Amino acid sequence: MAWSLEKDEATEELLGIDFTSHDRGWIVGARGIILHTENGGQTWLPQPSNTVSWLEDIHFTDNLHGVAIGSGGTILRTDDGGQSWKRIDRNLKEWLYALAFADELRGYAVGEKGVILRTDDGGAKWKDVESPVSSNLFAVAVDGRDDVVVAGDQGRILRSKDAGTTWEIQPTITSTSLYSIVYRGGMNIWVAGRGGAILKRSEPIATVKIPAPKLPPVLGGAPPKLKPEATALDDGDIPRASPPIRKPSRPQ
Repeated sequence: MAWSLEKDEATEELLGIDFTSHDRGWIVGARGIILHTENGGQTWLPQPSNTVSWLEDIHFTDNLHGVAIGSGGTILRTDDGGQSWKRIDRNLKEWLYALAFADELRGYAVGEKGVILRTDDGGAKWKDVESPVSSNLFAVAVDGRDDVVVAGDQGRILRSKDAGTTWEIQPTITSTSLYSIVYRGGMNIWVAGRGGAILKRSEPIATVKIPAPKLPPVLGGAPPKLKPEATALDDGDIPRASPPIRKPSRPQ
């Protein structure tokens, strides 16, 4: 399999991508840029986002309905394939990093300071899911409407089987930041992160179940993505990768 460089006129940093078919896809990035292709990426045309926020991730549930998320709690939604985008207003200032949908209605978004959001109507409304951590969360994956896995700073991996009512902490024997996750259900979970870390869970492990707090979360302003230095600890139970994989920088 060969890779080719697809050219476009954009000069901004591009951060998230999603395709609904072989031909139709979208890319988001810095300063509100949204690009759209209808010919498999041969050409990319800009779509008006009406924002200068950094857009980190995007997901379409079909050719018309999509959601993009990013800095300052930005949530954008479209019902017409991206020809127009509507901002979803929330009392949220935290940077949002990752997005995943189980179907056309149920989706999750994660971000700074342990923020976890859930939508039950395709992204028109979002509710706070009580998070058991206050560290940054950079990745989310789902298998069905209620089974969700989240990863982030300090080697945190969280799993909920009841749509976020309760959470289990998955021990990872690492304190490095984790930026990406793949989960298809069952026991297997793959995550990747800082310093070339690649972790795989393939066997049942003891977890710590944490009930959601009864008090609502306090959401306040926060700086862009934080990348604290961390030292990875490994007792040989989880494979690590080489050479290192680097996450694109974010504005400080």
